[in-house]
Amino acid sequence: MKKHIIIDNDEGIFLGTAKNHDLEFAYRTAGDSRLVALFSHNNVLDITKAVGFRSKKDAEDYMRLYIWKKFPNAFTVVIEDPKEDTAYVDVIQIVKAGYGHHAWDMIDALPMMSQLDH
Repeated sequence: MKKHIIIDNDEGIFLGTAKNHDLEFAYRTAGDSRLVALFSHNNVLDITKAVGFRSKKDAEDYMRLYIWKKFPNAFTVVIEDPKEDTAYVDVIQIVKAGYGHHAWDMIDALPMMSQLDH
Protein backbone atom coordinates (compact mmCIF):
# COMPACT_ATOMS: atom_id res chain seq x y z
CA MET A 1 0.00 0.00 0.00
CA LYS A 2 1.22 3.49 -0.79
CA LYS A 3 1.24 6.04 2.01
CA HIS A 4 2.26 9.67 1.85
CA ILE A 5 4.43 11.33 4.47
CA ILE A 6 5.43 14.96 4.98
CA ILE A 7 9.08 16.02 5.04
CA ASP A 8 10.76 19.35 5.67
CA ASN A 9 14.44 19.58 4.69
CA ASP A 10 15.31 21.46 7.90
CA GLU A 11 12.98 19.72 10.38
CA GLY A 12 12.98 16.17 8.99
CA ILE A 13 9.96 13.89 8.83
CA PHE A 14 6.58 14.95 10.20
CA LEU A 15 5.81 12.51 13.01
CA GLY A 16 2.42 13.81 14.10
CA THR A 17 0.99 16.33 16.52
CA ALA A 18 0.69 16.67 20.26
CA LYS A 19 -1.25 19.09 22.42
CA ASN A 20 0.93 21.86 23.72
CA HIS A 21 -0.04 21.20 27.36
CA ASP A 22 1.24 17.61 27.04
CA LEU A 23 4.72 18.79 26.08
CA GLU A 24 6.47 19.77 29.29
CA PHE A 25 9.73 20.33 27.39
CA ALA A 26 8.23 22.79 24.88
CA TYR A 27 8.26 26.53 25.32
CA ARG A 28 4.67 27.63 25.74
CA THR A 29 2.47 30.06 27.58
CA ALA A 30 0.07 29.00 30.31
CA GLY A 31 -3.29 27.90 28.93
CA ASP A 32 -2.03 27.39 25.39
CA SER A 33 -3.74 24.22 24.15
CA ARG A 34 -2.87 24.43 20.44
CA LEU A 35 -1.38 21.45 18.64
CA VAL A 36 2.37 21.30 18.10
CA ALA A 37 3.82 19.67 14.98
CA LEU A 38 6.46 17.09 15.87
CA PHE A 39 9.30 16.49 13.41
CA SER A 40 12.06 13.90 13.46
CA HIS A 41 14.95 16.33 13.97
CA ASN A 42 13.50 17.18 17.39
CA ASN A 43 12.48 13.65 18.28
CA VAL A 44 12.66 13.94 22.07
CA LEU A 45 9.94 11.27 22.40
CA ASP A 46 11.99 8.64 20.49
CA ILE A 47 9.24 8.07 17.92
CA THR A 48 10.01 5.52 15.18
CA LYS A 49 6.86 5.92 13.06
CA ALA A 50 5.55 8.83 11.00
CA VAL A 51 1.97 9.73 10.17
CA GLY A 52 1.07 8.18 6.83
CA PHE A 53 -1.70 9.69 4.74
CA ARG A 54 -3.73 7.43 2.43
CA SER A 55 -3.63 9.86 -0.49
CA LYS A 56 -1.48 12.70 -1.78
CA LYS A 57 -4.52 14.98 -1.56
CA ASP A 58 -5.02 14.19 2.13
CA ALA A 59 -1.35 14.89 2.86
CA GLU A 60 -1.34 18.13 0.89
CA ASP A 61 -4.61 19.32 2.44
CA TYR A 62 -3.14 18.69 5.90
CA MET A 63 0.05 20.52 4.95
CA ARG A 64 -1.88 23.53 3.71
CA LEU A 65 -3.97 23.73 6.88
CA TYR A 66 -1.41 22.97 9.58
CA ILE A 67 2.17 22.76 8.34
CA TRP A 68 2.95 25.33 5.65
CA LYS A 69 2.31 28.35 7.87
CA LYS A 70 5.37 27.51 9.97
CA PHE A 71 7.20 25.19 7.53
CA PRO A 72 6.57 26.59 4.02
CA ASN A 73 9.12 24.29 2.35
CA ALA A 74 7.51 21.03 3.48
CA PHE A 75 6.65 18.49 0.79
CA THR A 76 5.14 15.02 0.47
CA VAL A 77 6.70 11.74 -0.68
CA VAL A 78 5.25 8.29 -1.34
CA ILE A 79 6.31 5.32 0.77
CA GLU A 80 5.45 1.69 0.01
CA ASP A 81 4.21 0.13 3.23
CA PRO A 82 3.05 -3.49 3.51
CA LYS A 83 1.02 -2.69 6.65
CA GLU A 84 -2.41 -1.56 5.51
CA ASP A 85 -3.99 -1.68 8.97
CA THR A 86 -2.11 1.29 10.42
CA ALA A 87 -2.05 5.03 9.75
CA TYR A 88 1.68 5.16 10.46
CA VAL A 89 4.80 4.40 8.45
CA ASP A 90 7.70 2.66 10.19
CA VAL A 91 11.18 4.19 9.88
CA ILE A 92 12.39 0.97 8.22
CA GLN A 93 10.03 1.60 5.27
CA ILE A 94 11.15 5.24 5.14
CA VAL A 95 14.81 4.17 4.89
CA LYS A 96 13.99 1.54 2.25
CA ALA A 97 12.29 4.25 0.17
CA GLY A 98 15.50 6.31 0.20
CA TYR A 99 14.61 8.96 2.76
CA GLY A 100 16.86 7.80 5.61
CA HIS A 101 18.85 11.04 5.48
CA HIS A 102 15.73 12.79 6.81
CA ALA A 103 15.11 10.14 9.49
CA TRP A 104 18.38 9.85 11.41
CA ASP A 105 16.72 10.78 14.73
CA MET A 106 14.07 8.11 14.17
CA ILE A 107 16.80 5.57 13.36
CA ASP A 108 18.61 6.47 16.58
CA ALA A 109 15.41 5.70 18.51
CA LEU A 110 15.15 2.12 17.22
CA PRO A 111 15.66 -0.47 19.97
CA MET A 112 18.97 -2.30 19.63
CA MET A 113 19.80 -5.84 20.64
CA SER A 114 22.32 -4.54 23.18
CA GLN A 115 19.49 -2.76 25.03
CA LEU A 116 17.61 -5.97 25.83
CA ASP A 117 17.47 -7.18 29.41
CA HIS A 118 19.46 -10.34 29.98
